[in-house]
Amino acid sequence: MTITSREYRGEADYQRVRELLIESYTITQRMHNWGLDRWDFFRFSGRVFDEMANSRGWEKDVHLWEDGFGKLVGVVNPEDRGTVFVQIHPDHRCLEDEMFDWAERRHQASRPADADRWPLSTSVYDYDRERAALLTQRGYRNLGLGGYKRRCALERPIPDAPLPAGYSIRNIRGKDQRDLAKWAAVDNQAFNITKHTAETVQVRLRAPTYRQDLDLVAVAPDGTFASFCIVWFDEVNRYGAFEPVGTHPAHRKRGLAKAAMCEGLRRLKALGGTMAYVGCGTDVAVNRLYESVGFTDFYRDYPWQKDF
Repeated sequence: MTITSREYRGEADYQRVRELLIESYTITQRMHNWGLDRWDFFRFSGRVFDEMANSRGWEKDVHLWEDGFGKLVGVVNPEDRGTVFVQIHPDHRCLEDEMFDWAERRHQASRPADADRWPLSTSVYDYDRERAALLTQRGYRNLGLGGYKRRCALERPIPDAPLPAGYSIRNIRGKDQRDLAKWAAVDNQAFNITKHTAETVQVRLRAPTYRQDLDLVAVAPDGTFASFCIVWFDEVNRYGAFEPVGTHPAHRKRGLAKAAMCEGLRRLKALGGTMAYVGCGTDVAVNRLYESVGFTDFYRDYPWQKDF
């Protein structure tokens, strides 16, 4: 069958990528490609200022592959600067070499004239020997363990996680500007950033996979937000993904993130969810937290890099 490629063309293609991600998970039952959570989070949080300005400069770095019937079977997209990710239908993995060809040409075309090095990075899960072999052949090198994609089957009992006195858990109220401002403040403090405001948080509420009932916060006795987690739910495949999870530095080591995540798991299960995922790096304390919640199974995630 003839395969053709073309540029990305806005909203209709955004939804088609979502459909590809849903179908590929249905077939593989693995996070071989991105989940809906990461695709939506990339646009509505990672590129929030583009979204607010209605500019979407990232679209020029997305490229699509279609079969002879016009079905989307492959996507190349960025995440951060100098990264590339390949979303591929399981029946069309033979296209991956061509897709990396396009990504590398695009990357080299954007190289500044004064750059001594211009590295391009991607990532591979430990089970994907086919992708690792292709990258080796193309001159990429494995940089070592980067993190984990942890999973928790919801058939398991969900742990009890009592809250300290005076704290409570609820979902945010998307029409309440005070809630949005408090969420922005706790996220900035948790990750030592200054990016978020009530206005940037408002953008996230427009993401197709976002659900307000799964945007959970632990509220401190003074009414501020002390900890938080957001669960993104793929209704077709019945899995949820936690992104992000964080706690204000002044409220850590009180079990707040665990309590919020356990509440998220209970809500997922009530919606018919059967599996939950969370991604993380190699930090020991973070991994112990997720294990204590029930995320004991995992894939290992390895970054690979090629220098130009």
